[in-house]
Formats: sequence, structure tokens, C-alpha cells
Amino acid sequence: MSYDEAVHDINEFKSDLVFLDIVLDRGTSFDLLSELDSQQFHIIFVSAYDEYAVKAFKYNTVDYLLKPVVIDDLVEATKKVIEQHKKNNFLKEEQIRGLSTTILGNHPKNYITIVGVDRVDFIRPEEIIYLTSSGRYTEFYLTNKKRKVVSSQSLGDYENALDTTLFYRVNNSHLVNLTHLLKINKLAGNYCEMTNGVLLPISRRRFEGLMKYLKGD
Repeated sequence: MSYDEAVHDINEFKSDLVFLDIVLDRGTSFDLLSELDSQQFHIIFVSAYDEYAVKAFKYNTVDYLLKPVVIDDLVEATKKVIEQHKKNNFLKEEQIRGLSTTILGNHPKNYITIVGVDRVDFIRPEEIIYLTSSGRYTEFYLTNKKRKVVSSQSLGDYENALDTTLFYRVNNSHLVNLTHLLKINKLAGNYCEMTNGVLLPISRRRFEGLMKYLKGD
């Protein structure tokens, strides 16, 4: 279910219980909650976050499940919700804000959320040297060479999302961070030489636009 579908369905069906992941196809569950007409329902968060985040959930008295979900944990969390429902004890708006601050507050406001197949990564734009299209996925090449990040979103999605004053698509497969561009190598064609030593080809139709951009035209 997409972010927009979730907003519509929760408002439409007036559910008593909603299961929410932290990171959605766009934005987070906290963004979603801020758009709802009412928050008079119970929430069980389904999270892939580490133990630190889990403790934050517990501190804020929110029910949670860690991925992969264990059936016994699901049963126990549901029992808790039933008890809360009997007492008319709903998650309060200030608790939701507290959770958002606790979970996302350790990351700079301009972090990028990378949703992969089995994990969620947070990276700063300045960490990115370049991005490469790999079929339906996008690979991130970072200043930290030991850290490999693969996203389930397309390169085009990131071309639209990232700051166009910093990132430029030099061909169909590569989006480069211009702050990590050392020089343009013309010896064997037109290539971007990046700070990690990698040479990335510049397509003929994009070369002129890149040169104009770099010159400030």
C-alpha cells in the first residue's frame, strides 16, 4: 500500500488498529500521521530499527514489532492494544512528536532515506560520490568505501529528489555529485574523474549541458 492510499484508507475506514512501518514509499509514518483527520486509533509500529530505537518506542509506551515479525510478539502486541482500547487509551499527539524526534532526530534534516530490500539506510548528500542504475535498483557509492547502500528505487527517482545544484546526470546510468568531481578527462572521450578515482562516461547529449552548468551559463 502506498503513502497516499494509506492516508485515504485510514481516514475512510475509521480503523481501531493500524500497523505502520517507519519509512514508507515517500516520507515516514510520522508524516502520514500528521495528515490524518483524526488519530483516534491504536498503532503498532513495525520496525527494522536497532535496539536503541526499540527502547525509545518502549519508553513512549508504544507497541512495536521488530522485523522479521515473530507471531508470538504479534499476539502480545495485539493483546496490549485490546487492553488500551478498553481503557480508551490512545497514542497522544505529543507522544508521536516525541517518537519522531527520537527516531529521526539523530539524523540531519537533509538526510536521505534509502529503502532497500532488507534494510533502511540514512545518508547525507555530501557522502554520495555518485549513484549508478542497476536494473530496477540504484547503487550508492559513498565516501565511506566500506559502506554499500542499494536502494529499491530507480535512478530517476533520485534525480528528481536530490538537489539539482549538486547532482548532475552524466549518462543514463550515472548521477554524480559535482562536489566530488575532480576534473573532466578528454583523453579517451569525455569522462568525469571522481574523488574515489572512478572515471564515469559523459554522454554526448549531456556533455554540452554539463559544461554550460559548470561555467555558470
